[in-house]
Amino acid sequence: MPGLCSVPEIKVAVVDDDAITRFLLGSALRENQMTVFECESAEALFTLLQHARLDVIILDLVLPQINGLDALSYLREQSAVGVIMISSRANAEQRLFGLREGADDFISKPVVTDELVFKVKSLALRVHHQQGYTSKQSSLALANCELLIEEQILARMDRTATCPLSEAEQRLLVLLVQQAPQACSRKSLLHCVSRSEISLGNDRSVDTLISRIRNKLRMLDCTASISAVRGQGYRLQLDDSVPI
Repeated sequence: MPGLCSVPEIKVAVVDDDAITRFLLGSALRENQMTVFECESAEALFTLLQHARLDVIILDLVLPQINGLDALSYLREQSAVGVIMISSRANAEQRLFGLREGADDFISKPVVTDELVFKVKSLALRVHHQQGYTSKQSSLALANCELLIEEQILARMDRTATCPLSEAEQRLLVLLVQQAPQACSRKSLLHCVSRSEISLGNDRSVDTLISRIRNKLRMLDCTASISAVRGQGYRLQLDDSVPI
């Protein structure tokens, strides 16, 4: 695929309770200049996500305590990170469920490392493109407030008040800013979060995220507002003429 080598700073987490699998997959990814984090459980992954930005997660289906499918469901509520699931035991029903829940791909064990590297690079390229902003952008203006991208914070311009955003909230807000004053469809908003066309049937998560963003705009007395557009989706208004 053209351009795969140009993807900057690919950060990958390999989540598997088998140390040998983590070592083999991690080594192959590191040989291709990727930054790799190894996690032996879903709990370790969730801890990692509190302080690290990831592009792709390689997630084993069978994990202790929290299994891969449950971890995937949690990830899709919180993050738009790319997810490739791996398993030696997954049946057709489990694979389909994983894809419907937002997995970007499903690979059977034993994993062919060349195939995995290619798919990680391809997915990372798509993730970077769908983030809607480049690493050179440090902030976006929202009326009397500002979105600080690296810090993942919404703040008043005078910095007298700030409010943290989840990764999913930030991605939706970036898309709304870029499209303003045009409306963003529910499909594009959900795709921005999940990136899985299969999971686009359930758009309640978009309404929940929009509600959270609205509450945070209110907390900062931000004059930007988000309005629902019948039959389309949501639109960001960058002044105070439309109430939130």
